[in-house]
Amino acid sequence: MMQLTSACDIFDNYATTFALSEEDCAEFLVLVQDVSHPVDGMMAVSGLTLSMLEDGWNEGRMKLLLKAYLESPVEEVRERSLVGLLLVMLMHNAMLRECQHLWEPIQEVLTSDAELTFTALCNIARTAQVKKLELFNQQLAKDIMPLMDKVGSDEFYEVIRKHQTDMERIARMHLDQNFLIFKSAYQTPFFQQRAAHWFLPWNDEHLLSIAEEERQQVQDMLSVWQMCDSDKYAFLGMSNMIRNTMKGQLQSDLLGQMGESLGHMNIVTNGYVQQLYRFFRLSSFARVLPFDLVNYMRQTLAFRWIVVGERARTAIGQFLS
Repeated sequence: MMQLTSACDIFDNYATTFALSEEDCAEFLVLVQDVSHPVDGMMAVSGLTLSMLEDGWNEGRMKLLLKAYLESPVEEVRERSLVGLLLVMLMHNAMLRECQHLWEPIQEVLTSDAELTFTALCNIARTAQVKKLELFNQQLAKDIMPLMDKVGSDEFYEVIRKHQTDMERIARMHLDQNFLIFKSAYQTPFFQQRAAHWFLPWNDEHLLSIAEEERQQVQDMLSVWQMCDSDKYAFLGMSNMIRNTMKGQLQSDLLGQMGESLGHMNIVTNGYVQQLYRFFRLSSFARVLPFDLVNYMRQTLAFRWIVVGERARTAIGQFLS
C-alpha cells in the first residue's frame, strides 16, 4: 500500500504542478527510467499527460513526454507516453503547428515503431465510438424490445437486418462494451477519493483486500473477461451478489465469442486508452473531453504523419465515419 500511496503522490505532483522546476523535470526522467519501480514511472507519465490535456499546451512537458518514450526501458511507460503524446497532439493541434522545431523529434518517436503508433491511434479512435454504442443500445431497445413477442414476424427480422452492422460492431468492441456494463461500478469511494486511482496499474496483490472465500472466484473472472486495469478495480469494489450475476453473463455464448475473436487483438496500449476514456467520461475530477476531438482527427498533424497509405486510411476509416 505504501508504494501505491507514493505512486499516487507522484501522479498528483505532475498533474497539478503548473510550472515544473528543473528538479521536477530531472526527477521525472529518473522515474521513467527506473525498472525497479515501473509503477512510479507509469504514474508520472499519466500525471504529466493529464496536465497537458487539462491545463493547456506546454512545450517543456511535451519534450518530457518525448524523452519518456525515447529513454525509458520500461515497455508500459513507453506505451503510456505514446498514447499521451497522441492525445496531446490531437487536442493541441493548432499549437503544435506553430512549433515546427518539434516536428522532427516527434516524427522520430511516432515512426520508431510505426505499427504500435498506428494501432494506438486506432484504439483512441475506436474507443471514442462508445458514445455511438450507447445511442445504438437505446435505439435497439426502442426498436426491438417491443417486438420480442413477434419473433417469427417479418417486421422483427427486418429490424434485426437493419441493425446487423451495428450489432457486429458491438461484438468487435469487447472492452468498450465493458464500459457500458461497468459505468455504475465507478461510483465508489475508491475512484472518488483521488484522480490518481483511475490510472493505477493492476497487481493481483490487490485481491488480498477482499474476503478470502471470494478471491478465487474474482481471480477466475478476471482471467476470463478482458478488462483494463481500472475496470479491475471497479470489479473489485462490486458486491459479491453483483459479481455472481455477472458470472452468468460471462458464461453466455455471446461473451464467449467476443473473447475468442478479440483475445489477441487488444494490444497493451488499448488498456491504457480505456482507462483514460473512463476517467474523462465518468470522473468528477475531469474538466475536458479530449476523445470528442476524434471526429477532427483527419485534419491533424498526427493523422498526416501516422496514417500513411491507402490501406492505413481504410483501416482507420471505419472508426472515423
